[in-house]
Amino acid sequence: MNKFILLVAAAFLINSNISIAQQFKASEYKTFSDDGAWCWFSDPRAVHLNGKVYSGWVSADGSIVVGSYNEATGAIKKVNISHKYNKDDHANPSFLILPDNRIMVFFAAHSRKSATDNVAAISYAISKNPEDISEWNPIQKITDNVKGASSFCYTNPVLLSEEKNRIYLFWRGGNFKPTFCYSDNLGKTWSKPENLIKSTLNPSKRPYMKISSNGKDEIHFAFTDGHPRNEAINSIYYLKYKGGKFYKADGTVVGSASKLPLEHESCDLVYNGEGQKKFGDWQYYNGVRGWIWDVAVDEQGNPTLVYTLLPEETKHYYYYSKWNGKEWNVQLISKGGSTFPRFYRDKGDRDREPHYSGGVYLDHENTNVVYYSKPVNDRFEIFKAETSDLGKTWKETAITTNSKKDNIRPYAVRGADKNAKVQVLWMYNDYYIHYTDYKSRIKLDIIK
Repeated sequence: MNKFILLVAAAFLINSNISIAQQFKASEYKTFSDDGAWCWFSDPRAVHLNGKVYSGWVSADGSIVVGSYNEATGAIKKVNISHKYNKDDHANPSFLILPDNRIMVFFAAHSRKSATDNVAAISYAISKNPEDISEWNPIQKITDNVKGASSFCYTNPVLLSEEKNRIYLFWRGGNFKPTFCYSDNLGKTWSKPENLIKSTLNPSKRPYMKISSNGKDEIHFAFTDGHPRNEAINSIYYLKYKGGKFYKADGTVVGSASKLPLEHESCDLVYNGEGQKKFGDWQYYNGVRGWIWDVAVDEQGNPTLVYTLLPEETKHYYYYSKWNGKEWNVQLISKGGSTFPRFYRDKGDRDREPHYSGGVYLDHENTNVVYYSKPVNDRFEIFKAETSDLGKTWKETAITTNSKKDNIRPYAVRGADKNAKVQVLWMYNDYYIHYTDYKSRIKLDIIK
Protein backbone atom coordinates (compact mmCIF):
# COMPACT_ATOMS: atom_id res chain seq x y z
CA MET A 1 0.00 0.00 0.00
CA ASN A 2 1.11 3.58 -0.72
CA LYS A 3 3.18 4.92 2.21
CA PHE A 4 1.27 8.20 2.04
CA ILE A 5 -2.03 6.43 2.58
CA LEU A 6 -0.74 4.33 5.49
CA LEU A 7 0.56 7.40 7.29
CA VAL A 8 -2.59 9.42 6.63
CA ALA A 9 -4.73 6.59 7.97
CA ALA A 10 -2.65 6.43 11.16
CA ALA A 11 -2.85 10.18 11.65
CA PHE A 12 -6.60 10.14 11.08
CA LEU A 13 -7.13 7.59 13.87
CA ILE A 14 -5.09 9.73 16.25
CA ASN A 15 -6.50 13.12 15.26
CA SER A 16 -10.25 12.40 15.10
CA ASN A 17 -12.86 12.48 17.84
CA ILE A 18 -16.19 11.66 16.22
CA SER A 19 -19.45 12.85 17.78
CA ILE A 20 -22.82 11.68 16.53
CA ALA A 21 -25.04 13.16 19.23
CA GLN A 22 -27.36 14.94 16.81
CA GLN A 23 -27.99 13.47 13.37
CA PHE A 24 -30.63 14.10 10.74
CA LYS A 25 -31.23 12.91 7.22
CA ALA A 26 -30.71 15.58 4.61
CA SER A 27 -34.40 15.33 3.73
CA GLU A 28 -35.26 16.55 7.25
CA TYR A 29 -33.50 19.89 6.69
CA LYS A 30 -35.23 22.91 5.23
CA THR A 31 -34.80 23.38 1.48
CA PHE A 32 -33.70 26.84 0.39
CA SER A 33 -34.09 25.96 -3.27
CA ASP A 34 -35.36 22.79 -4.93
CA ASP A 35 -33.32 23.59 -8.05
CA GLY A 36 -29.85 25.02 -7.61
CA ALA A 37 -26.12 24.28 -7.73
CA TRP A 38 -22.83 26.11 -7.39
CA CYS A 39 -19.11 25.73 -7.97
CA TRP A 40 -16.61 26.70 -5.24
CA PHE A 41 -14.54 29.41 -6.96
CA SER A 42 -17.10 32.26 -6.96
CA ASP A 43 -17.61 33.71 -3.48
CA PRO A 44 -19.20 34.79 -1.25
CA ARG A 45 -22.03 32.42 -2.21
CA ALA A 46 -24.06 33.25 0.90
CA VAL A 47 -23.98 36.19 3.32
CA HIS A 48 -25.74 36.95 6.60
CA LEU A 49 -27.16 40.40 7.32
CA ASN A 50 -29.55 41.46 10.11
CA GLY A 51 -31.24 38.11 10.53
CA LYS A 52 -31.43 37.21 6.86
CA VAL A 53 -29.36 34.91 4.67
CA TYR A 54 -28.81 35.93 1.05
CA SER A 55 -27.55 33.35 -1.43
CA GLY A 56 -27.66 32.42 -5.09
CA TRP A 57 -27.28 29.48 -7.42
CA VAL A 58 -27.59 28.23 -10.99
CA SER A 59 -30.72 26.24 -11.81
CA ALA A 60 -30.70 23.11 -13.96
CA ASP A 61 -31.69 25.18 -17.01
CA GLY A 62 -28.89 27.70 -16.39
CA SER A 63 -30.90 30.51 -14.79
CA ILE A 64 -29.25 32.75 -12.18
CA VAL A 65 -31.41 32.80 -9.07
CA VAL A 66 -31.03 34.92 -5.93
CA GLY A 67 -32.73 33.93 -2.67
CA SER A 68 -33.24 35.24 0.85
CA TYR A 69 -34.16 33.40 4.04
CA ASN A 70 -35.63 35.24 7.03
CA GLU A 71 -34.43 33.54 10.21
CA ALA A 72 -37.20 35.05 12.34
CA THR A 73 -40.17 34.12 10.14
CA GLY A 74 -38.79 31.27 8.04
CA ALA A 75 -39.91 33.09 4.89
CA ILE A 76 -38.05 32.29 1.69
CA LYS A 77 -37.96 34.62 -1.29
CA LYS A 78 -36.44 33.76 -4.68
CA VAL A 79 -35.92 35.89 -7.77
CA ASN A 80 -34.71 34.72 -11.17
CA ILE A 81 -32.54 37.61 -12.31
CA SER A 82 -31.26 36.10 -15.56
CA HIS A 83 -33.24 33.36 -17.31
CA LYS A 84 -31.32 30.47 -18.92
CA TYR A 85 -28.07 32.39 -18.70
CA ASN A 86 -25.52 29.54 -18.67
CA LYS A 87 -26.26 25.88 -17.97
CA ASP A 88 -23.14 25.38 -15.89
CA ASP A 89 -22.67 25.48 -12.12
CA HIS A 90 -19.52 27.61 -12.58
CA ALA A 91 -21.81 30.59 -13.26
CA ASN A 92 -23.18 30.89 -9.71
CA PRO A 93 -23.53 34.45 -8.41
CA SER A 94 -21.28 36.03 -5.77
CA PHE A 95 -22.51 38.63 -3.27
CA LEU A 96 -21.45 41.99 -1.91
CA ILE A 97 -23.26 44.08 0.72
CA LEU A 98 -23.01 47.77 -0.16
CA PRO A 99 -22.59 50.44 2.55
CA ASP A 100 -26.32 51.24 2.46
CA ASN A 101 -27.15 47.50 2.74
CA ARG A 102 -28.29 47.09 -0.83
CA ILE A 103 -27.38 43.70 -2.28
CA MET A 104 -24.95 43.52 -5.21
CA VAL A 105 -24.43 40.31 -7.20
CA PHE A 106 -21.92 39.31 -9.88
CA PHE A 107 -21.95 36.36 -12.25
CA ALA A 108 -20.21 35.17 -15.40
CA ALA A 109 -20.61 32.30 -17.85
CA HIS A 110 -17.98 29.56 -17.81
CA SER A 111 -15.26 30.97 -20.09
CA ARG A 112 -17.67 31.78 -22.89
CA LYS A 113 -20.55 34.02 -23.87
CA SER A 114 -23.71 33.36 -21.95
CA ALA A 115 -26.85 32.31 -23.84
CA THR A 116 -28.23 35.81 -23.36
CA ASP A 117 -25.16 37.93 -24.21
CA ASN A 118 -23.82 39.05 -27.56
CA VAL A 119 -20.30 39.26 -26.15
CA ALA A 120 -18.56 37.63 -23.21
CA ALA A 121 -19.02 39.65 -20.03
CA ILE A 122 -19.30 39.73 -16.27
CA SER A 123 -22.86 40.67 -15.34
CA TYR A 124 -23.73 42.52 -12.16
CA ALA A 125 -26.85 44.00 -10.60
CA ILE A 126 -27.81 45.97 -7.49
CA SER A 127 -31.06 45.60 -5.57
CA LYS A 128 -33.28 48.68 -5.63
CA ASN A 129 -33.81 48.64 -1.88
CA PRO A 130 -31.64 47.75 1.14
CA GLU A 131 -31.95 44.19 2.46
CA ASP A 132 -34.53 43.31 -0.17
CA ILE A 133 -34.12 41.18 -3.30
CA SER A 134 -37.63 41.80 -4.67
CA GLU A 135 -36.60 44.41 -7.24
CA TRP A 136 -33.34 44.98 -9.07
CA ASN A 137 -31.80 47.75 -11.09
CA PRO A 138 -30.97 46.81 -14.70
CA ILE A 139 -28.14 44.33 -15.14
CA GLN A 140 -24.82 45.94 -16.10
CA LYS A 141 -21.88 44.38 -17.98
CA ILE A 142 -18.12 44.40 -17.72
CA THR A 143 -16.74 43.43 -21.12
CA ASP A 144 -13.14 44.62 -20.79
CA ASN A 145 -10.80 41.72 -20.08
CA VAL A 146 -7.12 40.87 -20.35
CA LYS A 147 -6.15 39.32 -23.67
CA GLY A 148 -6.38 35.59 -24.13
CA ALA A 149 -8.17 32.74 -25.83
CA SER A 150 -10.66 32.33 -22.98
CA SER A 151 -13.08 34.87 -21.54
CA PHE A 152 -14.47 35.42 -18.02
CA CYS A 153 -14.96 32.86 -15.27
CA TYR A 154 -15.60 33.03 -11.51
CA THR A 155 -16.38 36.29 -9.70
CA ASN A 156 -15.06 37.38 -6.30
CA PRO A 157 -16.01 40.90 -5.16
CA VAL A 158 -14.42 42.66 -2.18
CA LEU A 159 -15.22 46.10 -0.69
CA LEU A 160 -12.59 47.87 1.43
CA SER A 161 -14.16 50.54 3.63
CA GLU A 162 -10.79 52.09 4.50
CA GLU A 163 -10.04 52.62 0.80
CA LYS A 164 -13.10 54.87 0.48
CA ASN A 165 -15.37 51.91 -0.26
CA ARG A 166 -13.37 50.80 -3.28
CA ILE A 167 -14.77 47.60 -4.80
CA TYR A 168 -12.24 45.11 -6.12
CA LEU A 169 -13.57 42.45 -8.48
CA PHE A 170 -11.45 39.37 -9.17
CA TRP A 171 -12.00 36.73 -11.85
CA ARG A 172 -10.17 34.27 -14.07
CA GLY A 173 -9.13 36.28 -17.09
CA GLY A 174 -8.85 35.62 -20.79
CA ASN A 175 -5.34 34.22 -20.32
CA PHE A 176 -6.50 31.96 -17.45
CA LYS A 177 -4.61 34.11 -14.92
CA PRO A 178 -6.13 35.77 -11.81
CA THR A 179 -7.39 39.13 -13.02
CA PHE A 180 -9.05 42.12 -11.39
CA CYS A 181 -10.42 45.61 -11.81
CA TYR A 182 -11.80 48.08 -9.29
CA SER A 183 -14.53 50.70 -8.93
CA ASP A 184 -14.40 53.85 -6.81
CA ASN A 185 -18.07 54.72 -7.35
CA LEU A 186 -19.88 51.53 -6.29
CA GLY A 187 -19.94 49.97 -9.72
CA LYS A 188 -20.80 52.89 -11.98
CA THR A 189 -17.42 52.66 -13.73
CA TRP A 190 -14.49 50.26 -13.56
CA SER A 191 -10.74 50.48 -13.98
CA LYS A 192 -8.81 48.75 -16.72
CA PRO A 193 -8.36 45.04 -15.89
CA GLU A 194 -4.92 43.63 -15.13
CA ASN A 195 -3.41 40.34 -14.04
CA LEU A 196 -2.62 39.90 -10.37
CA ILE A 197 0.00 37.14 -10.72
CA LYS A 198 1.89 35.35 -13.48
CA SER A 199 4.80 32.96 -13.85
CA THR A 200 7.77 33.97 -15.95
CA LEU A 201 9.32 30.53 -15.38
CA ASN A 202 6.18 28.74 -16.61
CA PRO A 203 3.84 31.09 -18.51
CA SER A 204 1.31 28.30 -19.07
CA LYS A 205 0.39 28.15 -15.37
CA ARG A 206 -3.35 28.80 -14.81
CA PRO A 207 -3.85 29.26 -11.06
CA TYR A 208 -7.09 28.51 -9.25
CA MET A 209 -7.63 31.16 -6.58
CA LYS A 210 -9.69 31.68 -3.43
CA ILE A 211 -10.18 35.12 -1.87
CA SER A 212 -11.38 36.58 1.42
CA SER A 213 -11.28 39.98 3.10
CA ASN A 214 -11.88 41.73 6.43
CA GLY A 215 -13.96 44.29 4.53
CA LYS A 216 -11.77 47.10 5.78
CA ASP A 217 -8.18 47.10 4.56
CA GLU A 218 -7.02 43.56 3.78
CA ILE A 219 -7.52 40.95 1.05
CA HIS A 220 -6.22 37.41 1.40
CA PHE A 221 -5.48 35.09 -1.51
CA ALA A 222 -4.73 31.38 -1.75
CA PHE A 223 -4.00 29.74 -5.10
CA THR A 224 -2.52 26.77 -6.91
CA ASP A 225 -0.14 26.27 -9.80
CA GLY A 226 -3.09 25.08 -11.87
CA HIS A 227 -5.72 22.38 -12.16
CA PRO A 228 -4.62 19.02 -10.67
CA ARG A 229 -5.67 17.40 -13.93
CA ASN A 230 -2.94 19.37 -15.72
CA GLU A 231 -0.21 19.50 -13.08
CA ALA A 232 2.02 16.57 -12.17
CA ILE A 233 2.53 18.48 -8.93
CA ASN A 234 0.21 21.22 -7.72
CA SER A 235 1.51 23.45 -4.95
CA ILE A 236 -0.52 25.95 -2.91
CA TYR A 237 0.45 29.56 -2.23
CA TYR A 238 -0.70 32.46 -0.04
CA LEU A 239 -0.66 36.23 -0.47
CA LYS A 240 -1.99 39.24 1.47
CA TYR A 241 -2.85 42.71 0.17
CA LYS A 242 -2.85 45.77 2.43
CA GLY A 243 -2.23 49.45 1.78
CA GLY A 244 -1.08 49.05 -1.80
CA LYS A 245 1.43 46.28 -1.07
CA PHE A 246 1.43 42.49 -1.10
CA TYR A 247 2.91 40.33 1.66
CA LYS A 248 3.75 36.81 2.73
CA ALA A 249 2.32 35.63 6.04
CA ASP A 250 5.56 36.58 7.86
CA GLY A 251 5.33 40.18 6.62
CA THR A 252 7.84 39.87 3.80
CA VAL A 253 6.91 42.27 1.00
CA VAL A 254 6.28 40.46 -2.29
CA GLY A 255 5.44 43.47 -4.42
CA SER A 256 3.38 46.56 -4.98
CA ALA A 257 0.00 47.28 -6.56
CA SER A 258 1.79 49.83 -8.73
CA LYS A 259 3.85 47.10 -10.38
CA LEU A 260 1.79 44.09 -11.42
CA PRO A 261 1.57 41.23 -12.09
CA LEU A 262 3.44 39.65 -9.21
CA GLU A 263 5.66 36.67 -9.89
CA HIS A 264 3.81 33.45 -9.08
CA GLU A 265 6.81 31.75 -7.47
CA SER A 266 7.65 34.76 -5.26
CA CYS A 267 4.47 34.29 -3.21
CA ASP A 268 4.24 32.40 0.07
CA LEU A 269 4.55 28.64 -0.47
CA VAL A 270 2.14 26.89 1.93
CA TYR A 271 2.16 23.40 0.46
CA ASN A 272 5.05 22.28 -1.73
CA GLY A 273 3.85 19.64 -4.18
CA GLU A 274 7.42 18.94 -5.26
CA GLY A 275 8.28 17.46 -1.88
CA GLN A 276 7.65 18.33 1.71
CA LYS A 277 10.24 17.36 4.32
CA LYS A 278 7.76 16.98 7.13
CA PHE A 279 4.15 17.82 7.97
CA GLY A 280 3.67 17.97 11.72
CA ASP A 281 5.50 15.20 13.55
CA TRP A 282 4.35 12.28 11.49
CA GLN A 283 3.96 12.86 7.78
CA TYR A 284 6.42 12.57 4.92
CA TYR A 285 5.41 12.55 1.29
CA ASN A 286 6.44 13.69 -2.13
CA GLY A 287 4.80 14.70 -5.38
CA VAL A 288 1.16 14.83 -4.18
CA ARG A 289 -1.21 17.21 -5.96
CA GLY A 290 -3.20 19.77 -4.00
CA TRP A 291 -6.32 21.83 -4.75
CA ILE A 292 -7.39 24.90 -2.82
CA TRP A 293 -10.83 25.18 -1.21
CA ASP A 294 -10.82 28.21 1.10
CA VAL A 295 -8.83 30.93 2.88
CA ALA A 296 -9.76 33.03 5.92
CA VAL A 297 -8.11 34.80 8.89
CA ASP A 298 -8.55 34.27 12.62
CA GLU A 299 -9.13 36.93 15.27
CA GLN A 300 -5.39 37.57 15.51
CA GLY A 301 -5.16 38.11 11.75
CA ASN A 302 -3.42 34.80 11.07
CA PRO A 303 -4.36 33.27 7.71
CA THR A 304 -5.85 29.78 7.54
CA LEU A 305 -6.26 27.58 4.47
CA VAL A 306 -8.15 24.37 3.77
CA TYR A 307 -7.43 22.24 0.71
CA THR A 308 -7.39 18.73 -0.65
CA LEU A 309 -4.35 16.56 -1.25
CA LEU A 310 -4.75 13.95 -3.96
CA PRO A 311 -2.15 11.14 -3.90
CA GLU A 312 -4.50 9.33 -6.28
CA GLU A 313 -7.59 10.44 -8.17
CA THR A 314 -9.72 8.14 -6.01
CA LYS A 315 -8.15 9.19 -2.69
CA HIS A 316 -8.94 12.67 -1.39
CA TYR A 317 -7.69 14.09 1.95
CA TYR A 318 -8.76 17.34 3.63
CA TYR A 319 -5.96 19.47 5.10
CA TYR A 320 -5.79 22.53 7.33
CA SER A 321 -2.89 25.02 7.32
CA LYS A 322 -2.75 27.88 9.82
CA TRP A 323 0.01 30.44 10.16
CA ASN A 324 1.08 30.28 13.82
CA GLY A 325 3.16 33.45 13.79
CA LYS A 326 6.35 31.68 12.73
CA GLU A 327 5.44 29.02 10.19
CA TRP A 328 2.61 27.21 8.47
CA ASN A 329 1.20 24.55 10.78
CA VAL A 330 -0.18 21.79 8.53
CA GLN A 331 -2.61 19.14 9.79
CA LEU A 332 -4.92 16.49 8.42
CA ILE A 333 -8.63 17.12 9.04
CA SER A 334 -10.20 14.00 7.58
CA LYS A 335 -10.17 11.55 4.74
CA GLY A 336 -12.49 12.87 2.02
CA GLY A 337 -13.23 9.69 0.09
CA SER A 338 -13.24 9.96 -3.68
CA THR A 339 -14.92 12.08 -6.33
CA PHE A 340 -18.66 12.65 -5.91
CA PRO A 341 -20.14 12.89 -9.46
CA ARG A 342 -22.22 9.84 -10.39
CA PHE A 343 -21.36 8.56 -13.86
CA TYR A 344 -22.82 6.02 -16.24
CA ARG A 345 -20.49 3.20 -15.27
CA ASP A 346 -22.17 0.71 -17.59
CA LYS A 347 -20.93 2.76 -20.54
CA GLY A 348 -17.37 2.48 -19.30
CA ASP A 349 -17.02 6.23 -18.92
CA ARG A 350 -13.99 7.57 -17.08
CA ASP A 351 -14.74 10.14 -14.40
CA ARG A 352 -14.71 13.47 -16.22
CA GLU A 353 -13.79 15.38 -13.05
CA PRO A 354 -12.03 12.89 -10.76
CA HIS A 355 -10.55 15.69 -8.63
CA TYR A 356 -13.96 16.98 -7.49
CA SER A 357 -14.09 16.35 -3.75
CA GLY A 358 -17.24 16.59 -1.67
CA GLY A 359 -15.77 19.86 -0.41
CA VAL A 360 -14.23 21.46 2.68
CA TYR A 361 -14.83 24.99 3.93
CA LEU A 362 -13.82 27.28 6.79
CA ASP A 363 -16.14 29.14 9.10
CA HIS A 364 -14.86 32.67 8.46
CA GLU A 365 -16.18 33.85 11.84
CA ASN A 366 -14.29 31.08 13.65
CA THR A 367 -11.47 29.45 11.72
CA ASN A 368 -11.25 26.67 14.32
CA VAL A 369 -14.42 25.30 12.69
CA VAL A 370 -14.59 23.59 9.31
CA TYR A 371 -17.40 21.94 7.35
CA TYR A 372 -16.84 19.15 4.87
CA SER A 373 -18.47 16.44 2.82
CA LYS A 374 -17.29 12.83 2.76
CA PRO A 375 -18.85 9.48 1.89
CA VAL A 376 -20.46 7.19 4.44
CA ASN A 377 -21.76 3.91 3.01
CA ASP A 378 -21.44 5.30 -0.54
CA ARG A 379 -23.39 8.51 0.18
CA PHE A 380 -21.74 11.85 0.82
CA GLU A 381 -22.73 13.40 4.16
CA ILE A 382 -22.04 16.81 5.74
CA PHE A 383 -19.84 17.10 8.82
CA LYS A 384 -18.73 19.87 11.15
CA ALA A 385 -15.38 19.64 12.93
CA GLU A 386 -13.75 21.88 15.52
CA THR A 387 -10.18 22.10 16.81
CA SER A 388 -8.67 23.77 19.86
CA ASP A 389 -5.04 22.92 19.14
CA LEU A 390 -4.28 24.30 15.65
CA GLY A 391 -5.71 21.24 13.93
CA LYS A 392 -3.78 18.52 15.73
CA THR A 393 -7.07 17.00 16.93
CA TRP A 394 -10.63 17.46 15.73
CA LYS A 395 -14.04 16.94 17.29
CA GLU A 396 -16.26 15.85 14.42
CA THR A 397 -20.06 16.08 14.41
CA ALA A 398 -22.27 14.59 11.72
CA ILE A 399 -24.80 17.09 10.36
CA THR A 400 -26.47 14.68 7.93
CA THR A 401 -26.70 10.90 8.16
CA ASN A 402 -28.34 7.98 6.35
CA SER A 403 -29.12 10.25 3.40
CA LYS A 404 -30.56 8.79 0.23
CA LYS A 405 -28.69 11.28 -1.97
CA ASP A 406 -25.30 12.97 -1.92
CA ASN A 407 -24.70 16.10 0.19
CA ILE A 408 -21.78 18.13 -1.15
CA ARG A 409 -20.04 21.52 -1.29
CA PRO A 410 -20.95 22.90 2.14
CA TYR A 411 -20.60 26.66 2.53
CA ALA A 412 -20.32 28.47 5.87
CA VAL A 413 -22.45 31.61 5.59
CA ARG A 414 -20.25 34.73 5.62
CA GLY A 415 -21.08 37.04 8.51
CA ALA A 416 -23.05 34.41 10.44
CA ASP A 417 -21.82 34.68 14.03
CA LYS A 418 -22.53 32.05 16.69
CA ASN A 419 -25.99 33.53 17.32
CA ALA A 420 -27.15 33.17 13.72
CA LYS A 421 -29.70 30.40 13.21
CA VAL A 422 -28.25 29.40 9.84
CA GLN A 423 -24.57 28.52 9.77
CA VAL A 424 -24.07 26.36 6.68
CA LEU A 425 -25.67 25.66 3.30
CA TRP A 426 -24.94 22.76 0.95
CA MET A 427 -25.97 21.02 -2.26
CA TYR A 428 -28.28 17.98 -2.03
CA ASN A 429 -28.03 16.19 -5.36
CA ASP A 430 -30.91 14.54 -7.13
CA TYR A 431 -28.13 13.75 -9.59
CA TYR A 432 -24.79 15.26 -10.58
CA ILE A 433 -23.01 13.84 -13.61
CA HIS A 434 -21.08 16.89 -14.70
CA TYR A 435 -21.01 20.64 -14.05
CA THR A 436 -23.31 21.04 -17.06
CA ASP A 437 -25.57 18.09 -16.21
CA TYR A 438 -27.08 18.18 -12.73
CA LYS A 439 -30.24 18.55 -10.69
CA SER A 440 -29.52 19.67 -7.16
CA ARG A 441 -31.12 21.45 -4.23
CA ILE A 442 -29.73 23.95 -1.75
CA LYS A 443 -30.23 23.00 1.90
CA LEU A 444 -30.16 25.06 5.11
CA ASP A 445 -29.05 23.67 8.47
CA ILE A 446 -32.54 24.31 9.87
CA ILE A 447 -34.78 21.37 10.68
CA LYS A 448 -38.21 21.59 9.07
